Amino acid sequence: MDQVQVQYLNKTGNWTTVMMVQNLTPNIQVAMQQTARNHPGCRVRAVDMSGRVVDIL
Repeated sequence: MDQVQVQYLNKTGNWTTVMMVQNLTPNIQVAMQQTARNHPGCRVRAVDMSGRVVDIL
């Protein structure tokens, strides 16, 4: 099963990886929502191992 990195855009403009989850829609959704709650006001995205954006908040 492929992995997806969940990242947020920090104050300096760099994407910071906070967790890796399996590439399953429910897992990605929960991880992104949790990251958004932990980093309010920051953009959140999910990126696959090839660097392609899977989802973004």
